Amino acid sequence: MPPATPLKPGIIVRKYGGSSLATVGRICEVARDLAGLRAEGHQLVVVVSAMGNTTDELSGLARQANPDPPRRELDMLLSVGERITMSLLSMALAAEGCPAVSYTGSQCAIITDTSHTDARIVEVKGDRVRESLAAGYVVVVAGFQGVSRTKEITTLGRGGSDTTAVALAAALGAERCEILKDVDGVMTADPGLVPAAQRYDALDYEELSDLAAAGCGVVHHRAVRYAQEHGVPLYVRSSFHDRPGTRIGPGRPARPLPRGEAAYRPLGLVVQEKVAWLELCGGRAAWLPAWSEVLAAQAASEAVSAEWLEESAVVRWGAIGPAARLDLLRAAARPLADEHGITLGWRDGLSCCGLAGGRPENWTVARRRLAMLMQEFGITDWMLRVDGPTLRLLVPAASAKSLAQRLHAAFWPD
Repeated sequence: MPPATPLKPGIIVRKYGGSSLATVGRICEVARDLAGLRAEGHQLVVVVSAMGNTTDELSGLARQANPDPPRRELDMLLSVGERITMSLLSMALAAEGCPAVSYTGSQCAIITDTSHTDARIVEVKGDRVRESLAAGYVVVVAGFQGVSRTKEITTLGRGGSDTTAVALAAALGAERCEILKDVDGVMTADPGLVPAAQRYDALDYEELSDLAAAGCGVVHHRAVRYAQEHGVPLYVRSSFHDRPGTRIGPGRPARPLPRGEAAYRPLGLVVQEKVAWLELCGGRAAWLPAWSEVLAAQAASEAVSAEWLEESAVVRWGAIGPAARLDLLRAAARPLADEHGITLGWRDGLSCCGLAGGRPENWTVARRRLAMLMQEFGITDWMLRVDGPTLRLLVPAASAKSLAQRLHAAFWPD
């Protein structure tokens, strides 16, 4: 079908998250929006995530069949979720009279390394995407997946659809890449947890990278880095309305900061619930190579939110992460601990409040201010970890919501 309207030369890549495509009804709404945008003459590439919680449900099925499923087979299964969405959206676009074609990651030649369940993109060819755009189609691409040079299906890990969208935008020379979510843009906190959260009109790549690395789920940190390396303009906004959202681009003038105790002004507050703390402590480093192999086998990048290593008279490896995944690491560490006489430290029933970005000149001064706030809030049971540009507070889970709202009021006053 030839385009009804002459198409503009610029390409827009749009990525829709799973919550924006959670039902067939929502998919049809997205199709109507896309058909309207194409009618204005835009060339569109649409990257989709799996519907709603489909990826988690597929992962749960896998672990019913095998508590430790082979990672190759897990990739074969998990890649199905995005394929369902891409097909349904293409059908819905056709129902709107909009010509559309869907492609898997392998069909549009998103080439990755061989790391199953956590692959990295090494090349995007995209010839079929270009041909379909030239023929007047909206191209719908399954996010989160690619193919290795050995012709194995791979997936890109959590948030991988963001990276798919940015990589395609870079390869196609798109004028922009839009990440559409169920929030209004990049916020100072999750508005579902902190109603007073404020939206940023603009951020630079480094600022968004700091927020993403701290666990802010708006854009995956690999996607931000890829956008920065390839100069891809990013826009983060809601899929439920047309308000502008947050623009992400090259560096801009730094925000002025006050001096003294209040000089620490983080960019965002990231709250992670149901987390745990794990530490391995031993007198010699002989166990570290074996532990590295365990971490690789357990796909620790998904299990760990923050990680640290200290080598001195005593060797310590520690991590904070989702309790269920970190507990699997603890179980894997027990044989190693018995063999090498390592002490295992463990605590669960926690939440983590991360103050991300806005690195202070002096962490000791920032810690002092935080300690005063915790005393003011009446919270005595807390742990602190500084992780790059993120200050992480571990507190009992019951304290997390009220603490998040109080911290936000203290650091982002109206």
